Amino acid sequence: MSRGLFYVAVGLTLLTVAMLGLDIWMVAAGDWPLLVTIIILALQCLLLISIVWWVYTLLDLRVFRPLRMIKDQVKIVTHIDSEHRFELPEKHYLGDLPKCAEELGQSLARERHETARAMETAAMRIDRRKARLEAILHDLTEGVVVCTLNHLIVLFNQAAASLLQDAGPLGLHRSVIALFEGDDIERHLKAILARHDRTNEVEVGEFECRLAGSAAARVSVRMNLIIDPDGSCSGYVLSLAGKGLLRIDRNKANAVSVLTDRPEFYDFSLFDRDAPGELMDSGLIELDYVVFDTETTGLNPSKGDEIVQISGVRVINSRVLTRDYIDILVNPGVPIPKQSIRFHGITDDMVSDAPRVCEALKLFHQFAQGAVLVAHNAAFDMKFIKLKETACDVAFNHPVLDTLLLSFVLQPNHSVHTLDAIAARFGIEIKPELRHTALGDSQATAEIFVRMLKALQQQGLISLREAIEASNQVFEIRRLQERH
Repeated sequence: MSRGLFYVAVGLTLLTVAMLGLDIWMVAAGDWPLLVTIIILALQCLLLISIVWWVYTLLDLRVFRPLRMIKDQVKIVTHIDSEHRFELPEKHYLGDLPKCAEELGQSLARERHETARAMETAAMRIDRRKARLEAILHDLTEGVVVCTLNHLIVLFNQAAASLLQDAGPLGLHRSVIALFEGDDIERHLKAILARHDRTNEVEVGEFECRLAGSAAARVSVRMNLIIDPDGSCSGYVLSLAGKGLLRIDRNKANAVSVLTDRPEFYDFSLFDRDAPGELMDSGLIELDYVVFDTETTGLNPSKGDEIVQISGVRVINSRVLTRDYIDILVNPGVPIPKQSIRFHGITDDMVSDAPRVCEALKLFHQFAQGAVLVAHNAAFDMKFIKLKETACDVAFNHPVLDTLLLSFVLQPNHSVHTLDAIAARFGIEIKPELRHTALGDSQATAEIFVRMLKALQQQGLISLREAIEASNQVFEIRRLQERH
């Protein structure tokens, strides 16, 4: 027991003995007026109630709340960041317990490092094979796209990215069907699968397809099935070559940047994904996410403030695809205030040739198709977007998760839930030059969210519905606290 708690216990014991002695003396004297006796007993009851309240408050501040904070941080050490340093109030009655918990975390970190070193040799072999695969795919002049039977992309190479860049967003776990006009892909796959089921022979389909969004742009397509060792088909390969392909000049070089130089272009674990089910009941780790952020002229969209930048990065299989992103500067149509420029660094000259908000939101909507939206303090960003839906003829009906609310769900005993504070607790370093840029904050939020996914699972929040319901409960509690 700490010295402070010992003194409190001694003081309460002496006070209780004194009050008991006073009652015995009053009973022994026997000549006190009834009213005086009642008043003294009432005062004693009030005093006892005050003492109990004070003791509970003291214990909550010095014992219970620090214990809850240790519990939250032990979860971080166990499941997220074993090198996490414990944060506690300056004054507590826990003695050496926090130090022991931190030493336990350091011991766990050392063991994990030793395990990682023991696996390093095997990992280097895998990396060499991976590098060879990347080099081969990168240097192929023919475009290659590998898909599941549900037409979701699990691999593509640089040639395919270049060939299809004007047809729409190309990335892992996106639908390849959306990149082509008509139903040629589906029709030929159905015919080849039927032949395989009848004869057990693998037929190669060859045909031409028009790229989405351009009647003149066509590609030659060769389709091969992927046959597993047990003889079943798990997907197909498209080999693509340009045929009279016309490039579409969007004239957005300064507005839109989607990096295709050495992208994250394959993830074979996507073959094992189950067919999409009810979105709200899907497991959190099974979903695709677009983590996004906006920069604006101010804080009040209802009073005329506008978006000046919107960026997003995709998360698949609990992995941040840092090279699968969108970053759009937006011309707000109004001068950007100096105080806002000092915050995000975007000037009027930088956005003079940028697209207006409706064009930017349609590009972002296309990028985020089929994904759950994630942002830090998402209500702020979504308000800017929602106010433009009618005017821009675009609807963002995506489910939305908020890392601010999820932080309250996971770490309710911490009082600070800023992006910087959460990143520090999860062991994530945010580069100062990227802070308060839409893309930099999106990537930092994505790293935080990936760590949260595992923590949510450990807390029993498995599905998207459960995560949203937990967030809504936190939101209601915060709103009541702000009101009162």
